[in-house]
Amino acid sequence: MRSTDTTWSSAAKRASFATICLVALLGMAACGGPHRPPRVDPGPVVDETTVILISLDGFRWDYVDWDEAATIRSLAENGVRAEGLIPSFPSKTFPCHYSIVTGLYPGNHGIVSNNMVDPVIGGEFHLSDRDAVEDTRWWGGEPIWVTAEKQGLTAAAMFWPGSEAAIAGVQPTYWHTFDKDFAFGDRVAQVLEWMDLPAAERPRLVTLYFEHPNDISHRYGPTAPETRAAVRGVDSQIADLLAGLEARGLSDSVDLVLTSDHGMAEVGPDQVVILDDYVTFEEGELFEQGAYVQIFPGPGREETIYEALKGAHAELAIYRKAEMPEAFHMADSPRTAPIVGVPSVGWEAASRSLFERWQGGMLKGDHGQDPADPRMHGLFVAHGPSFRRGLRIDRFENVEIYNLLTAVLGLEPAPNDGDPRALADVLSR
Repeated sequence: MRSTDTTWSSAAKRASFATICLVALLGMAACGGPHRPPRVDPGPVVDETTVILISLDGFRWDYVDWDEAATIRSLAENGVRAEGLIPSFPSKTFPCHYSIVTGLYPGNHGIVSNNMVDPVIGGEFHLSDRDAVEDTRWWGGEPIWVTAEKQGLTAAAMFWPGSEAAIAGVQPTYWHTFDKDFAFGDRVAQVLEWMDLPAAERPRLVTLYFEHPNDISHRYGPTAPETRAAVRGVDSQIADLLAGLEARGLSDSVDLVLTSDHGMAEVGPDQVVILDDYVTFEEGELFEQGAYVQIFPGPGREETIYEALKGAHAELAIYRKAEMPEAFHMADSPRTAPIVGVPSVGWEAASRSLFERWQGGMLKGDHGQDPADPRMHGLFVAHGPSFRRGLRIDRFENVEIYNLLTAVLGLEPAPNDGDPRALADVLSR
């Protein structure tokens, strides 16, 4: 079920994190990459449970405590709430959304940023490029809707990065091409229409995506009144969804998993590293700027650029591809740029020309940097018959969600970077 073609908007997570990363890294070292974990099948609590996976883009972990998030907070208090959801690196929209549904780090599923270059495919990927977004060659791993469809369950996508491409030749039975003008209320109505289908046609897995509060918090800042209003807006959509499920007598047979791709940090015009102050770039070398920097040096220029930028500014870490921190899981991807820049959280790195274009319209909030910083952490709330009630858990990495979804749905997981035991305790018995 397709709607009119359009594009994604261009505006488009310390001690616990270190422990999680150590466990993940030890597993990766032992297995040499993505692996098929031992099957852990806790068994579904309710036969024919439907899972609705909801993303509130840019919904930072602490927003759930705002007055504007009353519905989401009620679900959290009566279900499972994590202290925060640790995004994958880079903490950007497409990489993190795709990690949630595949259980793979971006370096392993291939969506290493919202903008990419691939030496084999050729050309570039941009989240606003419809042809690239629908090109299955960019999408690795196996997203949850493909796992479901391959194992006999019907899936539906009311938007999600990757759902518009035939990954491994498979798409959700029902899906829509992303349209930012598709009203939020209409998205909820579409999900409820799917729930009205006869049992044999009704999806057992549904994804639902809202681009707020991300777009608003980019423009006004992560704690601005406008962002609070955006949080209130998406909270009201969740309330409408709950009311629709209750009216259909489905409240006891639907599991809701509410999540977000990343958090958001305050930025300002005095928190920008001007890259041109340290090196002069040739055409095409500076591929991506902002909260994450990708540099593709011209022939013979890698050492010159690296030495000019390394240590040049206290708020900008510069890495050769092979030297990237192991916790980022990016060094082995053929799509990782030869030189990568990671500003401190709350900082940007840009050319002077881009900075000048920002004047008067610079973003006041951004994300993409080190997932270890809590400002980059997102939301995780799970509520429904398959989940325990009133449980609060520690922060965990987004790659763990895939195995949780397969456990609830009774599916065999595809190879992934998560630990099937990581979230086993959140399931009801």
